[in-house]
Amino acid sequence: MADVAARPAHAKPPRRTARRGAFGRLLPRGWRDFIVQIALFVVVDVLYELTRSLADANVDTAFAHARSVVNLERSLGVFTELDVQHWVLHRPWATSIADYTYFYSYFTVTVVFMFWMYLRRNDYYYFVRNAVFVADGIALLGFTLFPTAPPRMLTDLGFVDLLERTATLNHSSFSALAYPFAAVPSVHTCYATLTAITCLLLVRRRLLKIVFALYPALIVFAIVATGNHFWFDAVTGASAALISLGAAWLIERWHPTLPASARRRLHLQDVTEIAPVV
Repeated sequence: MADVAARPAHAKPPRRTARRGAFGRLLPRGWRDFIVQIALFVVVDVLYELTRSLADANVDTAFAHARSVVNLERSLGVFTELDVQHWVLHRPWATSIADYTYFYSYFTVTVVFMFWMYLRRNDYYYFVRNAVFVADGIALLGFTLFPTAPPRMLTDLGFVDLLERTATLNHSSFSALAYPFAAVPSVHTCYATLTAITCLLLVRRRLLKIVFALYPALIVFAIVATGNHFWFDAVTGASAALISLGAAWLIERWHPTLPASARRRLHLQDVTEIAPVV
């Protein structure tokens, strides 16, 4: 049998291997760290959803909390959610914006943002990741300690479920899988605030800075217009984002991940060498 000739040293590697190597070079810390980060988010998300679904909220308590929010806003003169919803209901274009923003932005923008952070701003990614994990913990505390019915359930006040009434997607199938009394704080607003603050600091193009500066306002409009949150929920969501950034700052003091220049700007002890993190 004739011997099989060895591949010449200059021969090109198989196409699949070349593609795998090209993608691997895009990963700032290699495949291992990338897989670890994906696994961390999967674990946190599973624990988050399981904990939220197992929350034992009394229906009467959740509705009582919602009416307390209404009374608080009335006392402050800011109970205008019904006005926003009525305005949207008479404008199909505004209804479409609210529907699609609520359905898609929460997941899509957040996921794209985190991938962009990891791939293009990796030195800052771990700080933001820690803030996101803390924000999830704060949200779970809010859902557990202060379960609150969303405005769309207060039909006696005139609220409607805008997604159920107008959305092209079957909102009822999504609602059946979700914890119904997770209004406080608004995680939509929390994530939007984290995204906006980070992008305002790291994005270079002025137009993108303006877009991200307005992004939280769009989210708040969507959550209120669809009847899923009160103004109060949005305020607590933004507050959760600020608290989580503060917690990430504390974590950074003891477990450095940021570049030395960023640590100096944040008034953290300077470090000359930052070890790989997971």
